[in-house]
Amino acid sequence: MIWKVILWVSVIWLVPLMYFFLKNEAKFKKNIAVGVTFPYAEHRHPDILALLARFKRELGWACLALLVLAAVLMFLPVSFGVMMTIWLVWVDLCIVLPVAPYVKCNKALKALKRERGWSSTRRQAVADLTMAAQPEKKASPATFVLALVVSALPVWWALGGGDVTEGLALLVGPACVALFWVCYRWAFRRKAEVVDEDEDLTAALTRLRRRAWRRCWVWGVWFMALLSWAMLLSFDRPILGLILTLLLSAALVASMVGLEFRLRKLQEKLTAGSGRDFYVDEDDKWLWGMFYYDPDDSHLMVNARVGLNATVNLARPAGKVIMFLTAALLLLMPLAGVWLMGEERAPVTLTLTDTALVAGHASTRYEISLEDIQSVELLEELPDIRRVAGTAMDTVDKGRWRSDQYGTLTACLDPRTGPWLLVRAGETTYLVGSGDGGAGEVYAALKTLLDGQTVPAGQSG
Repeated sequence: MIWKVILWVSVIWLVPLMYFFLKNEAKFKKNIAVGVTFPYAEHRHPDILALLARFKRELGWACLALLVLAAVLMFLPVSFGVMMTIWLVWVDLCIVLPVAPYVKCNKALKALKRERGWSSTRRQAVADLTMAAQPEKKASPATFVLALVVSALPVWWALGGGDVTEGLALLVGPACVALFWVCYRWAFRRKAEVVDEDEDLTAALTRLRRRAWRRCWVWGVWFMALLSWAMLLSFDRPILGLILTLLLSAALVASMVGLEFRLRKLQEKLTAGSGRDFYVDEDDKWLWGMFYYDPDDSHLMVNARVGLNATVNLARPAGKVIMFLTAALLLLMPLAGVWLMGEERAPVTLTLTDTALVAGHASTRYEISLEDIQSVELLEELPDIRRVAGTAMDTVDKGRWRSDQYGTLTACLDPRTGPWLLVRAGETTYLVGSGDGGAGEVYAALKTLLDGQTVPAGQSG
């Protein structure tokens, strides 16, 4: 039961985050509310306020429904694979369902805007190239290089200890640090934040966004650098590693959310009096107020109109590909749960031939040559083992594991059904078993074969 609670607690915070993030869209920033631009004089128009109020009510009900659904699903008496499938479907709903009231309100506001003739007559003037070209304070490359070194040290530590599997797993840290560095340098359109004719306002908004963007990626690379050490710690001290990972994740999420909402608050405050005469109106370039489409813009990545976010230009072929892959990933996520259902239902087998001991589960197969076997023990009790890389379910443990008693292990066993075989072959120690509890028979046949006597081929358990 505890793993179910941990699983749901790890994502249920997305609901209030989506609620407050989307609710904030109803506040005018740069003359924009829910993705629609209005002149300053109409910000308090009763029809606009009524649509915004309805949007916030519908958003609240959608988020409440998601929380209630999560509370019910959390306690369903189902297996890990089934729960993961349900969980991933819920995550998809969490991303999509709160957006539905936003899209509905955006369309209603645009219809009202057209009906009242509130579109700006100077929409084409959307960039102040002079301000955009001004030098900006950039994060020092030394910051990223140092984070890269810190994230790579656990890899060096693991490889130095002779554990290639751990070292490869820890490469995620340096890879993400390098990726974040690239994103900071190139995944942002360096354009000014023009709202109206006030150049000082444009300069202030531009500095604020660029400063927030810089902090976002600097915090991100140091999160990954420290997370590498948490992963290294988890191999020997899984509880401490998990606690450190949770603390780091909570700190990063809190920092990023705080950064986003502080930037939005400043944008709201600084632009509260803008749009009295000339104002920028790019609504025709934003589908549903969320997706950017401008064939005249050569940039692939552009910054969102409010907040810190960036998005892709769907008018570019690469933008269409990125959006398609993102949507496909979200839709196909539940298939990972279906795959896990197949994994947990597949039997663990143990087979002895004239030349090898073979442990298998689903598509995984470990073949241990009899010539390499140095010793074999029959264990009536399963030792305390910790996963390094592999699968851990109620019905199967396989992959790379570690034990204080036996060191690093390659496992393929059903933890519910003993006994189990501890096999030392060359430099590898295997811990294997079968789902039908036939490891004892295989052990007897294996001992006979290793002692030089004949055993029928295909003895299995």
